[in-house]
Amino acid sequence: MQVDYLVLADAVTVAEGKHYIHGGGWDTLFVASLPATHPVLSVAVRLRLPWEETNQQLTLEVDVLGSEDRRSILSEPLRGVVNVERLPHIPPGSDLPLHLAFSFTNLLFEHPGPHTIVLRIDGQPLAESQFNVRVPDIR
Repeated sequence: MQVDYLVLADAVTVAEGKHYIHGGGWDTLFVASLPATHPVLSVAVRLRLPWEETNQQLTLEVDVLGSEDRRSILSEPLRGVVNVERLPHIPPGSDLPLHLAFSFTNLLFEHPGPHTIVLRIDGQPLAESQFNVRVPDIR
């Protein structure tokens, strides 16, 4: 299995085998002061599964790690189970894409600095994306 991309965005949805991404690709979250509650942070992920890894259940987990000690800032990571089925029109031996969208609401950021979104499959880290939480220096 391979990760084609993991993108942070303001909003993400999946329809018709495509990602629809609004405000995607950012790496810095500016907040007025700390602690700060951010209304929505979305993540778009596209996995590419080899033919032989289809028709199996995958346990997905997405977590947000804090800047201080890389511990989760969530009470519980987002978790789910998917089964990637082989579609009848896909030739044997082909890779199958899996488009995923995750959203976190009302995230509490207590500290500035680097934070990390981590994607785990069956408990193993597969991809991560770092972003910074910053309070602008206004003079």
